[in-house]
Amino acid sequence: MEAGGATPASQPEHDPVAPADVPVPVPAPAPDTRAKASPQPDPVQPATAPPAGSKDASTVKPTPQDLRAAVPEIDPETATLAAAAVEAAKACEAELTSRGVRFTVGESVSEGRCGVLRPITVETLSSGVTVGSKTQILCQTALALDHWVTEAVIPAAREGFNGAGVKTVDVGSSYVCRARSSETKISEHARGSALDIGDFTLSDGHRVSVQFQAEGSPEQAFQRRVRDAACGPFKTVLGPGTDSDHTTHLHLDMAARRNGATYCK
Repeated sequence: MEAGGATPASQPEHDPVAPADVPVPVPAPAPDTRAKASPQPDPVQPATAPPAGSKDASTVKPTPQDLRAAVPEIDPETATLAAAAVEAAKACEAELTSRGVRFTVGESVSEGRCGVLRPITVETLSSGVTVGSKTQILCQTALALDHWVTEAVIPAAREGFNGAGVKTVDVGSSYVCRARSSETKISEHARGSALDIGDFTLSDGHRVSVQFQAEGSPEQAFQRRVRDAACGPFKTVLGPGTDSDHTTHLHLDMAARRNGATYCK
């Protein structure tokens, strides 16, 4: 019997026999009182293959609120590494002092996945160059900035602009709790490892932007020289021509890579 069919009503135990010429009445089917099965919904797509048009969690860019809400797991190994990082930071600060960098050390910042250990606010570099806008960066980032300006930016300005010195390096941003501009990974800015450089002010008042300049101009030669020289002190160098996110500034950071490799594009 097929599923869903009716079961005939049972006959009385001694049902009288009907005459041959009289049709035996057929009992009406008993009403089917079982609940009708609802139509089955379309199969749910597995988590590894989200429906078309939807976004998998791994492809959704986290907001600053998401990053701040994340609670990092602290175990004995992590605590040991943190203690070592504090000692390394203090050693770096001593080196900045010995070089003649003027700076202050702030309270460590901790915002979920974001944060900066003993953030450095640089006032002037060892060369006397002022850092425009307040910075919140790791000491190693500040040290790389001092090396780069002293060893590359100042000589490039003198040679390219009739002996002019460098008065100010404009820092557009340093610590910001956010993901990368076009990715889901956390930004190096969220670790205090990155700086965005907008332009340079020379001692004669001339402002040199990092944006593209006329072909063959002193500004273009200066740009190329300082950008190339940044690759080494910094581990990442991005800027105009890299992508649409870096058309107005140089992004410099200290991202750790295997064997100290750099990414300069």
